[in-house]
Amino acid sequence: MNITIHEAGSGDCEGIYPLICQLAGGGWSGSGGEYRPDFNNYARTFKLFLNEKNKKYFVAKNGEDIVGVAGVTINQSLVEAGNFAFIEELVVDENERRKGIGQLLLDACMKFAKSRECQSVVLTTGAERYAAHRLYEKNGFEKVGVTYIVDFTWAEDARGKHDD
Repeated sequence: MNITIHEAGSGDCEGIYPLICQLAGGGWSGSGGEYRPDFNNYARTFKLFLNEKNKKYFVAKNGEDIVGVAGVTINQSLVEAGNFAFIEELVVDENERRKGIGQLLLDACMKFAKSRECQSVVLTTGAERYAAHRLYEKNGFEKVGVTYIVDFTWAEDARGKHDD
């Protein structure tokens, strides 16, 4: 296996989509493990993200096959008194896990964060993604909080509560 990591481009859109579906199908809030993002909305969003200067997506390829993806966004914070990075959507194909691909993607994100002079790197992960937890802890990440989410696409009772 010869894994390469490179910055995602518009030609990677279709190849990344099945990975995003694997991540989403893993049980996002209220999804019951069955959620798949609408492809047209996903593709439009992906193309917008490619043009943002503070966001990068990296893909892992085995030959021509995309086997992993990770996104990183540079944000600013008063608490950090500067930049911090937020790693999003780090996922490796379920048939290619435990082969070091997640580490390569994480390394690419960390390198980008350092190049942008980030004070810290933040990420979230599913509560039961134990292999991912081990990867992050091995790389110096600490569990420091709890994430709460109101998802307007699934939470029927939350939709009306936040209308103006």
